[in-house]
Amino acid sequence: MSNPLQVLAGIAFVFFLPGYTLVNMLFPRRGELDPEYDVVYRIALGMGLSIVVAILVGFMLNAISSEGHGYVTAGPLWAVLVSITLVFILVGWFRGAYPRAGFIHPSLYRPPSAKTVPWAQGKSFEARRRTDRLIKEREQLLVDIKSLSAQASATSNLQRGVYYRKRIEQARERVAQINDDLGKIMKEEP
Repeated sequence: MSNPLQVLAGIAFVFFLPGYTLVNMLFPRRGELDPEYDVVYRIALGMGLSIVVAILVGFMLNAISSEGHGYVTAGPLWAVLVSITLVFILVGWFRGAYPRAGFIHPSLYRPPSAKTVPWAQGKSFEARRRTDRLIKEREQLLVDIKSLSAQASATSNLQRGVYYRKRIEQARERVAQINDDLGKIMKEEP
């Protein structure tokens, strides 16, 4: 009879972890799949890809087995699934999919590779984390300004137009504050 912990670990390694770590490896930046429902997409894709990975591992183990020696047993299946998951985690970490690893030790912090700022590399963990957070906030504000501008030009209601212009002005002020903060971080000594 199986231990409930073994059953949970088996379900996680067949139905979730390999695919989820593969998705994080392929798309390391948060919001890359979808700005609003990124976590939902990661979980759903992770579940589907985990089943695909488990099936492919089973086919591979069956293909390399010889007559009378079945490699599609629990031991080799576990070993290959755990190994693949660890490789996906390592490559994903290298690409910056797990920036919170910096909480374990600052040397483990790796920002997502697509939008790093070169002058922040020599800074402390807190400065790099703050820089990444400010850059993400600025990017979101710029997207908000663009959508608010489209909404303001599409409305014929005077009150709504004033509302949208006020929100645009607030967002622009916040972008200016973020730019000032990024300038101060850049001038700080490493």
